Amino acid sequence: MVSDVRKGLFFMNILFLGDVVADCGIRAVTSVLPDLKKQYQIDFTIVNGENAAEGKGITYPIYQQLIDAGADVITLGNHAFSKREVLGDLKNMKRLIRPDNMEPFNRGQSYLICECRGKKVAVANILGSAFMRASTGDPYLCAERLLQRIHADIIIIDFHAEATSEKQAMLEIVKDKAAALIGTHTHVQTADEKIRDGCAFICDVGMCGPYDSILGRDRDEVLSKMMTGQFTRYRPAMGEPVICGAVIEIDDLSNRAVHIRRIQKRPREDV
Repeated sequence: MVSDVRKGLFFMNILFLGDVVADCGIRAVTSVLPDLKKQYQIDFTIVNGENAAEGKGITYPIYQQLIDAGADVITLGNHAFSKREVLGDLKNMKRLIRPDNMEPFNRGQSYLICECRGKKVAVANILGSAFMRASTGDPYLCAERLLQRIHADIIIIDFHAEATSEKQAMLEIVKDKAAALIGTHTHVQTADEKIRDGCAFICDVGMCGPYDSILGRDRDEVLSKMMTGQFTRYRPAMGEPVICGAVIEIDDLSNRAVHIRRIQKRPREDV
């Protein structure tokens, strides 16, 4: 727990790490997460793992690696079920959540309530609709329904969406009930973090994956597809990782966010 002597406030510190991309991202997160938690005196950790398995999806062994490294909840996105075997393992992945507005609806859970320092912390997962073929149903109505169902002291939402306008609009929908709305999916960290009426917000928290890449993918493969239109595999890039995330400070008395800080750790030679 971190105290602010000047204000007499006490905070719960929540760490959110952006999309983990392939083996590079897994190795980076599992190696640095313990130090990050110590450095920022983290009480609760959320990790988006939807690109962890070779760039698309997640598997049970990867889920367990991230949990063992210190993640309290793992969120997903449009690639949630790209590895079909995960559908059979969801019952054993107790701290994994999938987007609420994504089929199949009868598999997995879209929010999770955990106990942390005597408080109920809820984490929910929603998929955007703009440029997102996997989305089913209006994300704003989905958010309203989720907030009616969730009864917790602190609510954190992972909004996995492409358009910045959609994410900013979602903030206006959830800000009165959620303590944080964290954008994921684009793999590019934005510099618009802010507190809006006690709700921490950032359009995109970024990725944890290969730094010298195009959104985590091999540059030559992406360029080939863009220039020729030919089908390519999702081949992750190699090399050193970047770690992107955010630390959200929640006031113990109000259960509202009072500060959000971006984290970005690039390879040593690029700093």
